Amino acid sequence: MSVANQETVKLAEKPDAARGGRWRVVLVTEGGASSFALPARGTVTIGRGEDVEIRLDDAATSRRHAQFVVREGAVQLIDLGSANGTTVRGRKLSAHEEIDLSEGDAIELGTSIAVLQIDELSASTRPWNLHTHQHFLELIAETRPPFAVLRLQVIAPPGVAQEVLSAELTPHDMVASFGPGQFEVLAPGRSPDAAQQLMHKLSAKLVARGARVRAGHAVSPRDGTDPDMLIAACARPASAPAPGFVVRDDAMAAIYRLVDRIAPSQINVLLLGETGVGKEVLAAEIHRRSKRAAGPFLKLNCAALTESLLESELFGHEKGAFTGAIKQKQGLLEAARGGTVFLDEVGEMPASIQAKLLRVLEERKVLRVGATSPEAIDARFVFATNRDLEAEVARGAFRSDLYFRVNGISVVIPPLRERRDELEPLALHFLTDAAQREKRPAPTFTRDAIDALHAWPWPGNIRELKNVIERALLLAGDETLSAEALGLGVATPRREVAATSSSSNLRDEREAAERRAVMDALDKTGGNQTKAAALLGVSRRTLVTRLQLYGLTKPRKKE
Repeated sequence: MSVANQETVKLAEKPDAARGGRWRVVLVTEGGASSFALPARGTVTIGRGEDVEIRLDDAATSRRHAQFVVREGAVQLIDLGSANGTTVRGRKLSAHEEIDLSEGDAIELGTSIAVLQIDELSASTRPWNLHTHQHFLELIAETRPPFAVLRLQVIAPPGVAQEVLSAELTPHDMVASFGPGQFEVLAPGRSPDAAQQLMHKLSAKLVARGARVRAGHAVSPRDGTDPDMLIAACARPASAPAPGFVVRDDAMAAIYRLVDRIAPSQINVLLLGETGVGKEVLAAEIHRRSKRAAGPFLKLNCAALTESLLESELFGHEKGAFTGAIKQKQGLLEAARGGTVFLDEVGEMPASIQAKLLRVLEERKVLRVGATSPEAIDARFVFATNRDLEAEVARGAFRSDLYFRVNGISVVIPPLRERRDELEPLALHFLTDAAQREKRPAPTFTRDAIDALHAWPWPGNIRELKNVIERALLLAGDETLSAEALGLGVATPRREVAATSSSSNLRDEREAAERRAVMDALDKTGGNQTKAAALLGVSRRTLVTRLQLYGLTKPRKKE
């Protein structure tokens, strides 16, 4: 059983019914809780028929079950001869009996319960239908694409979230609650651009009312059609905020302001930063805030494939172009028509592929392997690397002409050790997310766990933090997560680093902490670099680079 679709739920519009009454009816059903503002004067009929103002999907109620009568600030209820009767304050009314109602009175209608309350938000006369999370998932499954799903986590004074959502959403939009201050919105018929605009508008309105907001959104069919898949897509960019999201680090706040300015353009973007700082997340955010948000977001790690496979994946190939090419294949650059291509680890790209990519960027055409004529492409490019490309150009490992094409504008993402204010919010997010996947309550960080998080240098950045938290959850108790569960070992305390005023000394302290972390991981894994990299939450390539950087001998595996 559920409350009828909001499109059919309207307040009475009698000629003498003034908008903005002081009473509202809170309806509790198996489908969730719904709130309906009553007019200042007039009548509102409730039942399961088509011609009522508050419509119920409840077989135990009559088509015209009962009627609220509002006059001179008072509310009466009349049973309209219902088959199963109406019960108020524990007494069943006789047919057509009228009774005075008071604030807090509970009214039983079939299997539904209505409660009369003072309307704190009398300026908003549109119904406030708050569904349960389970019912919300059912609504998603029943809704035909296109539609958008939004998730909002709001810390605000009482009533602010309800007032803003009631004012900004349409009667077709549906709202559910999945926790205190946590709301889900199903917005039918919304395009990706419209969904993004709605999320930004809601966030901005809430922030203007003094709220702290974290928001995410997904669009069907672009991000999937399965309810769970869409919910997961809303939370995917854990560190990519919508307007109104509280970014604790000033440098990251500046980066997202820059993203807002560059996203609508077609300029190529180069993201720079260490492994694990969130380059892919930022690339996805650039795409979502761009004019190409409705198109595909296709990504490829240039370091993960062999030269021949990378060429085929990027540019495509014709049937018979090489052994195993049994049919024609469209490459990533063609497939991204109308969208964005994200090439990660572009600094690892072989010289031959660099030359072909340069031609693509200059001519906006791609030549498939084995083809004789090029195909036009329509894609925006975002690149990322943890290498110093200028240094790579200087030593001849990266083409200078390609570098200038790739680097339309560069964005440097600071490492997590320089974003200490974001440690706890990120750790809490990863802990909550992991606990939900494990279907268990999220434990609380102990004080020593928080201290350990701040003391650790995080050479693997956000990726390492996520791995550490997910592993620690498996070792944690039901109520608390301690430093022992984190298993971070001994690191230079943050206060020791902060006490060093010299920037060079600060760098030395950090490098020393990283060096100890690397050696500790290698010691724990018996010198196995692959396992040590996994323990640190970094790639093996990054670990080898760190060994070279710090002049450490590559240890042999222990027999």
